Amino acid sequence: MHINSNLIYDLRISLKQSAVLLLLFIKLSLFGQESSHTSLNNVVESYDIEWVCSIPQEKKEDDQSWLNRIGEFIFGKKQVISLSKPISVFAKNLDSIYVLDQGVGALVFLQMNVGEIPYQVTEKYSSIVGICSGPDNELFFTESRFNSIFKFLPHKNELYEFKCSNKLNQPTGIAFSNDEKEIWVVETGAHRITVFDLYGNEIRQIGKRGKGAGEFNYPTFIWIDASGLVYIVDSMNFRIQILNSDGEMISSFGEAGDATGFFSRPKGIATDSHGNIYVVDALFHAVQVFDQRGTLLYHFGHQGREDGQFWMPTGIYVDHHDLIYIADSYNSRIQVFQLITKGHDEHKNY
Repeated sequence: MHINSNLIYDLRISLKQSAVLLLLFIKLSLFGQESSHTSLNNVVESYDIEWVCSIPQEKKEDDQSWLNRIGEFIFGKKQVISLSKPISVFAKNLDSIYVLDQGVGALVFLQMNVGEIPYQVTEKYSSIVGICSGPDNELFFTESRFNSIFKFLPHKNELYEFKCSNKLNQPTGIAFSNDEKEIWVVETGAHRITVFDLYGNEIRQIGKRGKGAGEFNYPTFIWIDASGLVYIVDSMNFRIQILNSDGEMISSFGEAGDATGFFSRPKGIATDSHGNIYVVDALFHAVQVFDQRGTLLYHFGHQGREDGQFWMPTGIYVDHHDLIYIADSYNSRIQVFQLITKGHDEHKNY
């Protein structure tokens, strides 16, 4: 899909503007300060984050063309989905987005303004948390209250419970290792990670409760990158642990704090094509981006309801075009951003 070129700002900044931008950066260095810009500049010269859109988008009646109105009169209105409390998101592209909506207990499929609910979970299953894609375009998602994993087949519009060989203890985050054909599940209640094969057989368990290397304290979200590295949000240890495909810890970073570079309520995690690590922090109402050594590169977002602002965000997904999808939970929407690499072609076709 083609991203509107009007959304991509000119990144070639004159020397006269540099001093102004430096003052602007100092002013915006704290999370709580406001900005009217939807273009979110960062502290790293080689990258930029641009706001793309919010999904679903609210359309005013006055904005509809007469042709659209006639079409709606003849064929009826297209179904427009209003999200309630989106928790996690998976996206192939802007026209194929799956959202776990905890507010209505539903798996929601979105195509910009048009959407459908392919699977409605009953009210008692109101704690759906993590989602990932598997082989053959399957989707897996967790339900933490009833210790379940579901498998959804989009091409058949069918859903099954994914039977595991051992009883889960509050499953939350879930990720699929394409290289190893393994499903990694975060068991928050057990303070560990359990790895299954595609038939639900346990392969191994990783970790126990603690503060040491490879130990966890209420872990939540998980991400596996293209090289097979595994990133765990070790929530109540206020850190990110990076594991190899065998579950051995490679490194960790982070600590509790109320300033940029620290963590307060870390939630969703993802990486981009450059290996940068994105961590959503719900209480900061922001996304912080680190390199592989754990050095803060930049951050974007603060509390609010406008474009580029968040209210208790939770989940995140970065696709292979470096489009960044954020589950802006209490604003009841998915916000989409684009990572721009300065000095490269900024206008891409998707």
